[in-house]
Amino acid sequence: MSLIQAFERVLRENPDNDAVRTADRTVSYREFDKLTQIFADDLCAEVAPGGFVGIEASRGLGAITAMIGALRARRPFVFLDSRDSVASNSGKVKLLGVRRLARSRDDGEPCLTDVPEAWRAGAPDPVSAVSDAEGELCYAIHTSGSTGEPKCVLVRPAPLAAVVRDHVERLSVGPDSRTLQFARLTFDGCMTEILWTLTAGACLVVLDEARLAPGPELRHTLEHFGITHLKTTPFALTATEPSGAMRLRHVINGGGACRSAVVATWSEVAALHNAYGATETTVCNLLTGPLDPAACRDGVPLGDVVGDCAYHLRDLDEGAAHTRADGPVRRGEIVITGPAVAAGYLTEHEVRPFGPAGDGTEYRTGDIAELRDGELYFVERLDHQVKLRGYRLDLGEIENTVCRAESVVEAVLAVESHDGSEGTGGDALVCYYLGDADPRELRRHLEGVLDPYKIPSVLQRVEALPYTSNGKIDRESLRGSRVLREDAVATPVQQVLTLVGSLTGVGDAALDDNFYALGGNSASTLSLVAKLRELGWLDAGVRDVLRARDLRVLTDQLRQRSV
Repeated sequence: MSLIQAFERVLRENPDNDAVRTADRTVSYREFDKLTQIFADDLCAEVAPGGFVGIEASRGLGAITAMIGALRARRPFVFLDSRDSVASNSGKVKLLGVRRLARSRDDGEPCLTDVPEAWRAGAPDPVSAVSDAEGELCYAIHTSGSTGEPKCVLVRPAPLAAVVRDHVERLSVGPDSRTLQFARLTFDGCMTEILWTLTAGACLVVLDEARLAPGPELRHTLEHFGITHLKTTPFALTATEPSGAMRLRHVINGGGACRSAVVATWSEVAALHNAYGATETTVCNLLTGPLDPAACRDGVPLGDVVGDCAYHLRDLDEGAAHTRADGPVRRGEIVITGPAVAAGYLTEHEVRPFGPAGDGTEYRTGDIAELRDGELYFVERLDHQVKLRGYRLDLGEIENTVCRAESVVEAVLAVESHDGSEGTGGDALVCYYLGDADPRELRRHLEGVLDPYKIPSVLQRVEALPYTSNGKIDRESLRGSRVLREDAVATPVQQVLTLVGSLTGVGDAALDDNFYALGGNSASTLSLVAKLRELGWLDAGVRDVLRARDLRVLTDQLRQRSV
């Protein structure tokens, strides 16, 4: 059954149910049917078959109506956000040949207008290669560009329908369900949450972004609007405390690694699921059933296949075998195969299908995963592997291990220099973590479960993890939190303790602590000596640090010298 067939069945069976609720309006399926059909008729009159229509990505009834209307008209669409740069939007308009844009009127309903002149960028008659794509297209969406330049992905309707059907069934979506439309419309995660709702007779709750801010605001929204189904990010789940006043039934973690602490917290109020997928493979490919916190202490699985796809693990250069404490496991890059693989990337000159032969049969995700006991677990992005002091490290593997420690909620690893700057010359493995774990106890825990070369030099506890606008960790802000504020340092003893804290992440380093017990190593010893010399102890040397039983001995030695 196609998406529109499922939608039209709902119209017949539940015409008086609420379809879309906004902050100031509720629309029944009967009314929504009329609105989407009017827009579909207008679209058919103004845009030729196969031609793309732009939809302004503003939160409200208008964008949702335009999206469903485009599906009913069988016209592919692309969401365009006016908050993005003019260069970005003009590039999308030109590449896709967009001539008409759906915008919301004052009453919240959509109308077709010309594309803003600024977005046309002097190209009144854009030429697009989109007609080269095989088969009917549903929408175009652009990747975030976090691993390079953003790319335009063309997605077909039939594989999307299969993904949506599986979500409706597995999440028990029905006429009494309410889904919060959480994802930005320029992110493909919005496709499943919108469509599993409107093809199952449920109510889609669409609110402005201020009401979706992770934390108390999101918590109030979930309670006040009686949300039963939510798909959101690891950041939102970490920052928001669930409550007994919520009516949630199913919550999906998507867009990033799911942590054991999140499972333990949210499974108390709803069935928590973990989802995995790629923009190039029709949104979602794997989805777990309700997660059991006890079974997720050693990691959270990615789940079973959804939609019309399959996967296999491509052997990595170092071989497929990998050894864990509990024995060897299979490790490789996730490769998605089958009809769910999107039509390809649209470039200025052609549509480039995926697959090694350009035949559209598979997509290499760049994600490393482990297969153990029949379950697939995310490890790390292939391009996030690093080499440090001769060892190849999967930062995600170490992050997962840190998150299994008691009182750790989330962890982010980076390779930096010991003074907090970034670069390939970084010599410190730095772990920023969220939680109440004491860094000394956390280090002792890691020494019992990790090889020595995998233990972070710096364990830096943070009050909150900063995120960028597209939901990625803001690593630049994290590095900035480690910059030493020398103007806040007073006595010589405080200077040494502050330096040690900066180099190890132990903010409450004391005189009785041994530098190496706190995480010091050969590289950080050199950094400590260099910093001590910058602060005036010109004759400080490596031997002083090596021979000092604790920081008290080190500071006593330094204070006996001229400064």
